[in-house]
Amino acid sequence: MQPALAQFLRNPQPFLPLTSRLIRPPRAALVQTDGSFSKKYVKMSRTAVILTTHDKIDYKLVNTYTDHWNSMESEWCSVLNGIRYAQKKDQGSVELENDCLQVVKHLIHKRPPMKGYLAAYYTSILKEIKNMEYLGIRWIPRELNRADDLFRL
Repeated sequence: MQPALAQFLRNPQPFLPLTSRLIRPPRAALVQTDGSFSKKYVKMSRTAVILTTHDKIDYKLVNTYTDHWNSMESEWCSVLNGIRYAQKKDQGSVELENDCLQVVKHLIHKRPPMKGYLAAYYTSILKEIKNMEYLGIRWIPRELNRADDLFRL
């Protein structure tokens, strides 16, 4: 077992709220997001989202992009896509999990990335969550991120 996975399973981290509501509502959806990037043949990026609503219905979304610069952009885009997809499915309270520690840290510490193209995702995410009742976020190990499995379909 990977050390990060073992540590997380022993002591899972709580969701940290990004919205003004600090207490999780009784009914919240779970969103797991992931990004993938490859330069093998052409620059191609994909984002994956798994949304589990509060009444246990699963929705899946995979998008493909050819204009992303790198894997970090794919990760940021996946978080934004996850939030927008939850809103599209009328989920105003969401707990979001992602396996990219850098993205999660930037959002938790309210610190935009230095690169402008990534900062644009940061700004868009903050804009989107203003319309939500609650959004909590946490990092999870890749092994627990079901969205990563969508890349293998």
